Parts: sequence; structure tokens; C-alpha cells
Amino acid sequence: MTAVLLLLASVVLLLLGHLFRILRWEQFIRIYERPMRGAMLRGLAGGYAVNFLLPFHIGDLFRAWFTGRKMKNGVGFALATVIMDRFLDVWLVTLLFGVFRLSGAPGIEDETHYYLAFSAALAVALVLVIRLRGPIKRLCLKVCGIFNDTLKLDGLVFCWSLINTFKDLGRVRLSRLAVNTGLMWASYLASYRVLAEGLSQLGADFGMVEVFTMLFGRDAVDVTSFSLTGQLHDSAPLAQGMMLAWYILPLLVMWAVTLLPDKMRSGINHAAAAAAPEPSDEDDYLNLLPQVDPRDRSAFLSQYFGLQNKPFVEQFLRINRGVTILEDHSAGSNATTMLCMDHSGTFWRKYAFGADGDKLAVQLEWLRAQEGRLPLCNILRGEAEPGCCWYDMEYSAQAVSMFRYLHSNPVEKSAAILRDVLATLDKTLYTPAKSADPAALAEYLDKKVDGNLARIREARGLRELCEYDRVWINGAPYLGLPALGRLFDRTYLTELFADDPIATIHGDLTLENIICRTGADTWYLIDPNTGNLHESPFLDYGKLLQSLHGGYEFMMMTPRVSVHENRIEFTFTRSAAYDALFAEVRAYLESRYTPRQVESIFLHELIHWLRLMPYKISKDRKRAPMFFAGLLMVANDIARWYPHD
Repeated sequence: MTAVLLLLASVVLLLLGHLFRILRWEQFIRIYERPMRGAMLRGLAGGYAVNFLLPFHIGDLFRAWFTGRKMKNGVGFALATVIMDRFLDVWLVTLLFGVFRLSGAPGIEDETHYYLAFSAALAVALVLVIRLRGPIKRLCLKVCGIFNDTLKLDGLVFCWSLINTFKDLGRVRLSRLAVNTGLMWASYLASYRVLAEGLSQLGADFGMVEVFTMLFGRDAVDVTSFSLTGQLHDSAPLAQGMMLAWYILPLLVMWAVTLLPDKMRSGINHAAAAAAPEPSDEDDYLNLLPQVDPRDRSAFLSQYFGLQNKPFVEQFLRINRGVTILEDHSAGSNATTMLCMDHSGTFWRKYAFGADGDKLAVQLEWLRAQEGRLPLCNILRGEAEPGCCWYDMEYSAQAVSMFRYLHSNPVEKSAAILRDVLATLDKTLYTPAKSADPAALAEYLDKKVDGNLARIREARGLRELCEYDRVWINGAPYLGLPALGRLFDRTYLTELFADDPIATIHGDLTLENIICRTGADTWYLIDPNTGNLHESPFLDYGKLLQSLHGGYEFMMMTPRVSVHENRIEFTFTRSAAYDALFAEVRAYLESRYTPRQVESIFLHELIHWLRLMPYKISKDRKRAPMFFAGLLMVANDIARWYPHD
């Protein structure tokens, strides 16, 4: 009867040790997500059960797989936390073998030396990983790249999780980690001591050190069921049965606990919370990776492990660590625009680094400066520093771009909103106006016309197209760049633009940057573009025409273009709503400005196409001929509408 009581006591102590193990394990998980104690308990029990039947601690892999399926960050992250859990155990077991050896315990010399060598090897490996982290990251990328996209992403997420689990160890409350570790091992050692007493009463000459050695010695990699019974082969059968019961009963109890009614499990969780209180809200968790889309994750991790643009990666993680990136909505600029979410809600985030970050900082300054003059996006927060800028904008499910609004509402409603936009800009932003600065105009023509034309003529894939006097676009003939030289003549443009009014402008007045609120039929502006040199309202009108006249948004939705000699073919759709709104805008301009001024506005539209081309050549080279075709079509219209001898 005494042996049975000792068995039960040792089982209770072992379960207490497992409880503290879970509390310690969840400290690594809690940095990134809310721990699921039920799944962790079942995973730990299943892992020990697998270790009972299979060698080499395969159960730890099962524990990671079983628990990771239920976790937000997946199996790779779970495996990284299990590795951290076992990594700490190695040092503690080494310490305990050293203490036993110094206390004179016999027969553990080999185990002590083994763990000392093992710990030294881990320490050396850790130092090498830190010192050679660059080559090792590249090696991880190459190894993971052997597999298909899904397995590659899983492998990279595991490597990323392992790196960050160690890197963010400082975020763990170390005092609680020490307490959980100390109580865990105190419970385990007490269980081993009570178990050894029970085994002795059943005829097995076993002490606590012998039980410890049997569980953690060099032979512990064998199948546990063989190991436990094999080392008791000369003992009484009852001793073997007690040893097996000591191992199996806690696993059954742990599994049974997860099947208890909700109220009872809730009570257990509340009791455990006294030892390890959970965060009060989701704000206390870091995102392991901010991206939700697997393709975005894969692209970022490939960049990280490939050591590409390290400053960008570091800054990206710094500003986006606390958010979840739902979708990337970046378009035709070097700034990135994302739909994000954090504990406070959903919002738009825009950011850029380097020279683009400095440019975005000027945009943020413009938005704040014009906040009281125009309907603008609501800036929630933002930060600008040399080489880096980001800001968050309010998100509303009822807010859509005018492009979408135009194609889901009567054209008359869109026309009314656009007239209000133009009238508001004219009244609040374009007034008062001043005369053009000849020096700024000369720089504008140098950079925006001559400079961009040179880049287009030198671009691979466009050089030959630039030499044709006639280009066929979707089966229709158009004058080529050499035949349109008059439109880019420096003297002609200087004389034409000299009479342009100069004022504060938006600078990127496309339909995508006019946001309409469905139901309310109101609007606001986003994403201004500063640094236009020749700051004329005619540039805003020209940008609007790039949408309505040139059909830029429809080109952005066209995936492919083919080029053969002087023929460019692509699917070019254009809605009747665009034609109707273009007619409205053209009528507005012709009623307000002289024919020469309207000509200037259309020439600024053409220059916007020139300004677009270097970006497309650099970022979207395969589709660049399509936008070159857009440039030619717009230029041909202008040459036909405004002929000069």
C-alpha cells in the first residue's frame, strides 16, 4: 500500500512539473500570440507518448506539429519554441549532472562528460551561428529553395521563427522564466526521489540519481519503454510495473484534463493564470511576420535570407512589427501602400525609405499643412526621419476611389463630384496664382521632358520603337516619336508654359487619388505629389486627363503586351463612363481657359506620360511598351487637335 501511495505522490509531482513546463513553454509563445493551453497540454502528453514508443525524442516533433496546427503562427513557429524549451533543458541537465558528480554520486562520469561536451558543442554552435549568420541565412534560403513554394515558405518561416525566438528572449520576463524553470525541475526531482523510494520498497535498488540517469543519460535516446523496463530487468515485476505506471498515468491524466467540461477547465486555467497571467489585450503580442498573404511573406523572407537590402528589411520590421498587413495596394510609385490592422482597428499605411522616404515626408508635410483648406484623408499617426517616413490613414469600407465610384454609380453623380473637386481646388488651393518662374520652368523641361525622353530612347525594348516614324497600335497607325518632335520642341514648350499660372497644387490628381464616400456622395483627396518644379494647376488637370483621356487605370489592369518590329498589341478596354467624364472635364477646361491654355494642359498630360515611363522601364519592363503606346496615342491626339505649321 505504501508503494501505491508513493506512486501516486510521484505522479502528482510529475504532473506538477509538466504544468510548470507548460507555463515556461508558453512564455516563448506569448511574445507573439495567445497560448492555447488545452492544445499545449495535449501536445505535450502526445509528445511524451510518442517518446515512449519511438527513439530519438521524436515526440518533440509531434508536440510541435500537434500544437502548431492550432496556433496562429503555425507549426514552424511551434517547433522553434519547442527547440528553445529543450535548449534550456540541456543546460539544466548538464548542471544537475555536475552537481551529482560533485556530491560523489557514483557511475555518472560518462553522462557528466557527455553533457559537458554536448553543452560546449551547443555553445560553440551558437557562437558560430551568430558570427556566420550571413552565410547561414543564405544557406537556409538555398536549402528551402529546393522544395516547392509551399514547403519553401514553411521552411523559411521555421528559420525565421527560430531566429526571432532566440532574438526576442529578452522580451520574456526572465524572473518568471527562472521561477518556472526552478519549480519545474524541483517538482521533477521530487518526483524522481519519491519514485526511487517506491521502487526500493518493491525490491529495485534505485535512488534518485539512478532514475535521473535512466531518463536523461546517454541511453535516453532509446525507446523509452525499452529503457525503463530494460534497466529494471533484474528487479521484481512490480517494480517494472510501477515504473511504467509512473510514466503512463500522467499522460492519461493530462489528456483527460482537456476533456473536462468547460467550467472545470476554466477554473484550472484561472488557477494557472495566478502563476502566469495572460496579457490583457492583443496589443501585448508582436507579429511574427506582419504579412498575411503567403506571397508577400515569401517575397519578404526571400529578401531577408538572401541578405538583400538589409537597411530596408530592418526599417520595415521596425515600423511594421506591431501590425498585420492584410493587403498590399501599392501602385505606380516607390512608396508602399498597405491595408493594415492592429488592436485599434483597420487602417491604411503608407511608407517609403531612402530618397523615397524623404519625398514621402514632404508629402506628409503637405497633407498636414493643407488639412484645414481641403477635404483630405484623415492622418491617424505618422513619423518622418531622414531616410524613412510612414503615416497611417483612416480606413472606411464606404470609401472607394473615383474609378470604382464612376463604374458603380450614374455618370452624372461622378461628374457632379468631379466638378466640386475642381471648384474647391480652384477656390482654396489655386488662388492666388503667380507667374511662372523661368528658372523653374527650364529645370522642369530639362528633367521632365529632355531627361525622360533620353531615358526612353536608351531603354532596352524601346530603342527600336523610338526610331519608327509610324507605329501600329492594336492594328491602327499612329505617328511615331520622330514624327512628333514638334510636341517636345524646347522653344515651343517654353513659350506655351510661360503663361501658366503658378500656385500650390496636389500634383497627382488621378481618379485613384480622389476618394468618394458611397451613400454620402462626398469626397477627399489622398497621395499628393510634391516637387514638380513647375507648380501649375495645369499639371493637376493634366494628371486628371492622364486618367480620363489616356486611360491609365485600364492599362494598369492589362497584364500583357506583345511587340513585333513597329507593332504593339495589347488588350485595351475603355469604358463609356470614362468617355462621358472626359467630355465633362474637357468642356469645363474649354469654358474656363483659352484655347492656348487648354493646349498647355494637354501638353502637361503628355509630359506626365513621359514622367511615367522611367518608372515603368525600371519596375515593369515587360509592360513598358504598352505605356509607350499610351504616350504615342495621347501625343497623336494632341498633334491632331492642335496643329501648327
